[in-house]
Amino acid sequence: MKESIVNKYLHYLITLLAVALFSLSVTAEVNFKKNEDDNNTQHTASIKKLVIPQTFDQWKQSFKALALQYQINAEVVNEALDGLKPDSEILKLDASQPEFTRNIWDYLDNAISKQRLKKGSQLLKKHKHLFDEIEQQYGVQRETIVAIWAMESDFGRNYGNKSVIRSLATLAHHGKRSEFAQTELLEALQIIQDQKLDPEKLVGSWAGAMGQAQFMPSSYRKYAIDYNKDGKVDIWTSLPDVFASIANFLAESGWRKDEDWGVEVRLPNDFDWKLNTSSYELRFLQWKELAVNSINARPFPYIQRLASLFIPAGRFGPTFLVTHNFHVIKRYNNSSSYALGVAQLSRLLAGGEGIQTAWPREDKALSYYDIEEIQLRLSLNGHDPGPNDGKMGAKTREAIRTWQLEQGLAGDGYANEKLLQQLREKAKIDLNNGRN
Repeated sequence: MKESIVNKYLHYLITLLAVALFSLSVTAEVNFKKNEDDNNTQHTASIKKLVIPQTFDQWKQSFKALALQYQINAEVVNEALDGLKPDSEILKLDASQPEFTRNIWDYLDNAISKQRLKKGSQLLKKHKHLFDEIEQQYGVQRETIVAIWAMESDFGRNYGNKSVIRSLATLAHHGKRSEFAQTELLEALQIIQDQKLDPEKLVGSWAGAMGQAQFMPSSYRKYAIDYNKDGKVDIWTSLPDVFASIANFLAESGWRKDEDWGVEVRLPNDFDWKLNTSSYELRFLQWKELAVNSINARPFPYIQRLASLFIPAGRFGPTFLVTHNFHVIKRYNNSSSYALGVAQLSRLLAGGEGIQTAWPREDKALSYYDIEEIQLRLSLNGHDPGPNDGKMGAKTREAIRTWQLEQGLAGDGYANEKLLQQLREKAKIDLNNGRN
């Protein structure tokens, strides 16, 4: 049933008031958002979320009982959890929201800096024989392994010094993704039991990612490799294990050795923007028939393989056709900026060319609250941008693209200050129409 004019008018007034309030209260905490699983981990069992008791000690007792049900020895559980206290710093990090997002070109400036390229090239030469073996065994190019190593831990120089057990226990007790942290904590205890490790030996990031490869415990158990055959799966200090584990993760995720990650392209002026969605794939030959050509006019490789469009900074920034391997990189970290950083760094390390099209560097970074407002306004226009969490995820980009097409605009799915202003102006027009 169509909304009445009066209800529609009131609906927008209430919405605009809400937008004004959260724009003024930039330090207000948003409690209704959900997080995407950026680690894309898979678990063999469905773990039900524990009822969170009032205190950390009460939670520990409940979790100990759960761990025993999952065949974790009581000695392991007690050694890991007895005397453990929550880490208040981790809760602050988990609850914090950046005031401003980071534009992809700023992210890439750091990811593919001259210093990182120089260091990566040196390490490729230093470990040539080891990479020869691993590349032959797993079918993953050495440059991709080194690019992930660089992005995850700066070539092993910074992988965190937090106790993984304490971090995950803190997040499981009172974090935004407590169920996920609880499951990973069970996996971490299983590692301690299987490897006969001291719990304090498991160190990593505040979120529980471990070692130079930054594996979550579940990924460690599934993909980590004892490549040097010393009886330990050591992704903290053993480079053979680190490189082989990264390669194994990609190989098991479907990496294709004979396929590049993508091609920078130029779109025709009359491009049909309905084709711009990551779920829509065409063969390279079909894209060419639509006048989508490589930026340097070179023939597309493997013209019968599938690719989808990736437009990270709007129609006036670089545009790519990305392949299956690009999406495999996203399985390691489900961030488009991360995937492009790894992809382009690996290409440059292999002697390839840089991105040719200039980024729209005049665009200012949107704030967390700007993105939240965009999500709210899209929702009011009947679109589903996902949770109003101030994060520019795939669902938000798709909702933007659909709204743009409805307005007769180029559906590039790009969010900037101009888009926000367009959404605001649209609301004014709707209110004026409602008065008639």
